[in-house]
Amino acid sequence: MHVIDREESDITVRIDFSTPDEALSVEREGRTVLSPSSIGLSTPNGSFPADHEFVDKETISLDETVRTAHGSRRVHNHRATVATFEFESVGGRTIVFEVRVTDDGVAYRYRVGGDGVINLFGSRPQFGADDSAFELPVDAVGWLFEYSVDHESIGRHYTAHRADGEFSSPGLFRTGDDWVLLGEAGIDGDYAASRLATTEASTRFEYRMPRTTVFTHCPTATPWRMALVGDLSTVASSSLPKQLIATSEAVDGPGGDHEVREVDPDADWVQPGRVAWSWWSDMSSPGDGDVQRRYVDYAAERGWEHVLLDMGWDPDDVPALVQYAHERDVGVFLWSHWTDLHPVAERERRLDRWADWGVDGVKIDFMDNDDQGRHQFYDEVIDAAAERELMLNFHGAVVPTGLSGRSPHVMTYEGVMGAEHYGGKGLPPEHNVVLAVTRNVVGPMDYTPVAFTADNRQTSAGHELALSVVFESGLQHFADSREAYAGRPNAEWFLERVAAAWDETVFLDGWPGTQASVARRRDGDWFAGTITAGPARTVDVELSMFDERREATVVRDAGTSEAKAVADGDDRDSLVRESMPVDPGETLSVDVAENGGFCVYLPD
Repeated sequence: MHVIDREESDITVRIDFSTPDEALSVEREGRTVLSPSSIGLSTPNGSFPADHEFVDKETISLDETVRTAHGSRRVHNHRATVATFEFESVGGRTIVFEVRVTDDGVAYRYRVGGDGVINLFGSRPQFGADDSAFELPVDAVGWLFEYSVDHESIGRHYTAHRADGEFSSPGLFRTGDDWVLLGEAGIDGDYAASRLATTEASTRFEYRMPRTTVFTHCPTATPWRMALVGDLSTVASSSLPKQLIATSEAVDGPGGDHEVREVDPDADWVQPGRVAWSWWSDMSSPGDGDVQRRYVDYAAERGWEHVLLDMGWDPDDVPALVQYAHERDVGVFLWSHWTDLHPVAERERRLDRWADWGVDGVKIDFMDNDDQGRHQFYDEVIDAAAERELMLNFHGAVVPTGLSGRSPHVMTYEGVMGAEHYGGKGLPPEHNVVLAVTRNVVGPMDYTPVAFTADNRQTSAGHELALSVVFESGLQHFADSREAYAGRPNAEWFLERVAAAWDETVFLDGWPGTQASVARRRDGDWFAGTITAGPARTVDVELSMFDERREATVVRDAGTSEAKAVADGDDRDSLVRESMPVDPGETLSVDVAENGGFCVYLPD
């Protein structure tokens, strides 16, 4: 039995390689948060660890600071106890099983030496498999998303042993006083993304790959299998996936010989920001140059950084529109279907042309696949875009796994059921609250928030506006029309000030499906957002993130008696803006509407 612990987080990992099906367990403050769980990998020289002999163990302390261009924070302190266990097969091939115990979780991976190819079959594990899994305690309850290729499903509450089927990563679980978020980090073209798979009456969640073959060339390192562990605030505020990928100890990324074009996170062409976007409110508008110029003007007036020309843009109009936008300090993104960029020659031609036009970035859509081939496409287009200094938004995409930690021009991913679905059956408000502590924890999320005018919207105006803070995305596409925002001056006022890239993030309070209160700092200014699901209520939020008195401006839903006095839309969309001094640690009590929310601005 090997024990790896970290006093700073009270997390302990126990490993027994003699029982691969029950090899790894995790405790927090002496309580079991992950029961003995399976590890294992098939290699050209037999299964690990059964067919390998233990050689050596090394334990070090890692303390590194890494910088990213955007995200929930831009400076990350990666502190970990790192244990590496070296094994050797009969044929002389080495495998290093690497475990990290960090301040906010546990991650492990397999580093395979030698040469040759490892074949992993998602649908035929008898021919080769990654047997990684985590076992939850029997009392665990969870919040999961049923798997679909576009990762667009609603977050729902489950009892862990009643869940059955495949679920998109990540999955959140509570057991007693402890919280666990299961996910993965570092998926690229050397591997494939996994979904969390389980069967009813079991609390074992395995990392199941797509039902296609994966060929990974040795030497290699598999993706990280990751469990964020702590109280809910610790888990929801974590940025561990980016830390695992960005640290110097990452051994050249998930693949041992994987080459990545280096991009400085401080490069002046990598510009996170707010995006004016016409497609959500008018799908025919991207091809209308006059409409797009009005959106450029609106973005410039608000101080927003970019506009997006979505599907249907007119190539004859783009060069002049880009020039028009740049004269007003507004960047331009173009939409593209991924198949238009899949053939190498066509990709080179199109990206060269768009770069010559002066375009700042590309939104690539409809990949909708987790297999190795699609991840190889991601690798290729990330490299090609970096060569031309183009930012990227991956829509119809995988769930992020930290790669923007080494490719900072990858600004955001969809991989979420977002505001595009408001126009159909709508989305339950509980879904938004679950996203804040699940999907958005592992990386940027192109939900396209702040949609006031959808007929089937179930949330209040305060809830919608608060999503601009609660949800993080390196490109924050505000979904609604410029007219919708101009007609709500209190919302417009807040959106002129809110940021898209953050220096610090704190999860203040909440519960999955009920409430999420998040505070984020940009430079010296703090912003806080709260969203709720359920009846109208009073929400108390302790403002513990600053150390001196500040002037707080709250934007919230108007009460019934206030609605007529507020020239900010109809009753359902009325917002009130009010200011008051607040002291550090003071509790702010705010009345919210049904499925409501509010925002707070605390300038330095």
